Amino acid sequence: MKLAAVTSLLKYYPLPAALRTIADAGYQGVELWGGLPHAYTDDFYDGGRLDQACIARARAVLGDCGLEPVAFLPEQCFYPVHYLVTDAPPFEGARLRARSIAYFERAIEVAAALRFPKMVVTTPFWGWQEVDGTWRHAAKTDLAPVIEVLGGLARHAERRDVTLVLEPLTFLETTAVETLDELLAVLDGVASPALAAMLDTGHVNVTARALGDDPTACFAAHVERLSARLQHLHIDDNRGDLDTHLVPGEGTFDFAAAYRTLAQAGYEGFLSAELMMFGANPVPPRPAELLARTRDHTLATLERVGHG
Repeated sequence: MKLAAVTSLLKYYPLPAALRTIADAGYQGVELWGGLPHAYTDDFYDGGRLDQACIARARAVLGDCGLEPVAFLPEQCFYPVHYLVTDAPPFEGARLRARSIAYFERAIEVAAALRFPKMVVTTPFWGWQEVDGTWRHAAKTDLAPVIEVLGGLARHAERRDVTLVLEPLTFLETTAVETLDELLAVLDGVASPALAAMLDTGHVNVTARALGDDPTACFAAHVERLSARLQHLHIDDNRGDLDTHLVPGEGTFDFAAAYRTLAQAGYEGFLSAELMMFGANPVPPRPAELLARTRDHTLATLERVGHG
C-alpha cells in the first residue's frame, strides 16, 4: 500500500506549491481536488470545449512533481452541484439537476485528459418534499435516481477509460449512499465496470457508531463484501460523532485493525490522506506538519502490523 494525499488540504496554495509540499512529505501519489485554484472543472473549458493548452500546462505541472496521478476529486459538497434536488423554488429542479449532471460529465473529461485513472463521486443531501404547502424532510432518498444518474455517468466514463469510485458519506452529508447495503445496491443497480467503490475511514467510524455497530467490524465487513470492487481509500480520523477528518491517531478509529484487514484482502490501492481543509489547517505551513504526522502514523502502523 502506498500513500497519496488530497490537495484540498492545501487550498490556499497554488497547485505547484501544493504538489511540492505533498512530494516533500514523502507521499507517492496525489488525489487532485477539483476546486479553485487547483483544478476547478470549468477552468479547463473555454467556449464549451476543453482548453487543450490549459490541459497541457496542468499535465506539465503534474508531471514535474513526481507524484503518481491517483484520482480526481471534483468539488461536489460545497459548489452548486446537486443531482438529486427535486423542487427548489424559485428555481426549476430539473434544470438544476441537468446542470449538475453536465458538471460531472465535464469532470470525467478533465480526469481523462489529465490522465487520472479514477474519479471520486458521492451522493448529495436532500430528501425534501413539499406536501400541501409544507416542506417536509425524510431521512433517506430513493436510490433509483442515484442509480439512473450514476449509470449515465458510468457509461460516459467507460468511453474515456476512467473508473468512477463511489464514496459513502455519513448521515451528516448525504441522504442516499451512507451504508454498505446502500453502496452495494447502487453498484449492483448500475452494474458497470466503470463504477467501483471506495471507503473513507472517518465515514465508516461515524456511520458504524450511528448504527450502534463496532467500527472495526463494520470496516472489515465493507472490505469483505466489496472485495475487488474496493479500489480506493481515504484515510482520516474522528471521534465517532462528527466527520472531522483529523490526522490518523487523533481520534478513535483502529487503523491497525483496518490495515490488517486490507492486507489480508490483498488491497493494493493507495491510502489517500484527506485531512480537514477548514480552521487553521490549510494555512501555510500547517499542511506540511499534518501531512508529516499522517505519514509517520501510517508507516509506523503498517510496520507494526507487518505490512510496512
